[in-house]
Amino acid sequence: MYRVLDSALTIAIAIIVGVLGAFDVIDPEVTGGATLATLGLLAVSSLRGRSALSAMDRSVAELGRDLGDRAGHARVLEPSGCGSEVDLSAAKDVRLLGVTLGRTIRNTYGVLLGRLNAGATVRILLIAPEPETLAEAARRSSMADNVAVFDHRLRSSLDMLRQLRARSGPGSLEVRLLNFVPAFGMLAQDVEARHGLMRVDIYSHRCESLEPVLALRADRDAGIVRHFIDEFDRLWSVGRPAEEVRPVDEAGLMSS
Repeated sequence: MYRVLDSALTIAIAIIVGVLGAFDVIDPEVTGGATLATLGLLAVSSLRGRSALSAMDRSVAELGRDLGDRAGHARVLEPSGCGSEVDLSAAKDVRLLGVTLGRTIRNTYGVLLGRLNAGATVRILLIAPEPETLAEAARRSSMADNVAVFDHRLRSSLDMLRQLRARSGPGSLEVRLLNFVPAFGMLAQDVEARHGLMRVDIYSHRCESLEPVLALRADRDAGIVRHFIDEFDRLWSVGRPAEEVRPVDEAGLMSS
């Protein structure tokens, strides 16, 4: 409101001074003084405008940061899609980590086969078919007394991975097994490059529903992506190659 009044007053003074000066109604000295005053008002108005613009820029920047934070929270609350929401069709480096990874391997089997045939590297970490590990996985789920379910899921995953290795080439497929249940799951593609993507499932102590997922980009979330890459590498270093694990017996538990 005040800026509008300033502009209207400045315009009015400029018109009046110009008309009076043109018809020699007032002396040139008065006209000159009035002109300087008008210029002063224009300068003050310009400063106020720049100050307002700077304040607006700050507000927009703060709004952008706020929206970015809210977007980050929204990413954390995304439900898991078990690999179906990830496009691996051009990936050269794929890393998977989880408990049994049953649905994830089924959902990505075809595209993983295609990438392996194109020369990609695929590394997969999941739990070992050990009685204690299977029991811990069951205890942390909503089926604490049904270890056989996890044994069946894991056996199915290992069968699919054996088929995948037999059918694929010239890429590299490596599978390692953990003697404990990891604290998170992960599906990552080309995370050492700027265009890399990563989805991290945050495992609950006892899961009653789909886990929340952290969707990350290597170019935007470099520090967090690096953290989970390092965690994956540490887990990989303690995992046993799947070929070294004894086969499961018909009951679904480890043979003695």
